[in-house]
Amino acid sequence: MPPPATILMVADDAGMRAFLEEVLRRQGYEVLTAADVPEAEALGQRLGLESLDLVILDLQVHEGDTLGQRWGTQAPHLPFILISDERLSGRLEPPVVWWLAKPLTPDTLLVAVRDSLGA
Repeated sequence: MPPPATILMVADDAGMRAFLEEVLRRQGYEVLTAADVPEAEALGQRLGLESLDLVILDLQVHEGDTLGQRWGTQAPHLPFILISDERLSGRLEPPVVWWLAKPLTPDTLLVAVRDSLGA
């Protein structure tokens, strides 16, 4: 049995982070959380981007879009799921695999995660 996928969730809303972390942990995923971009960057540097299997990024996080662009260049293999209150315009570019609208349901999240991980 392969090790559980490691997912980094970057969201400034503590309630949303706790909810999504619980949903993902119950499915056996290893979940790391960050409340902002500097915290996510520190985790990425400490662990190495290659140790992450997926990033879930709330676009409400200040400078979240720049994190996605920077990491997408540094680690093009790393898929992203974007969460937003607003509909995103234009085409989603790799590494973005999914865009999810708030409010999220556990089922919607899990479908996007499984698809992003190729499971």
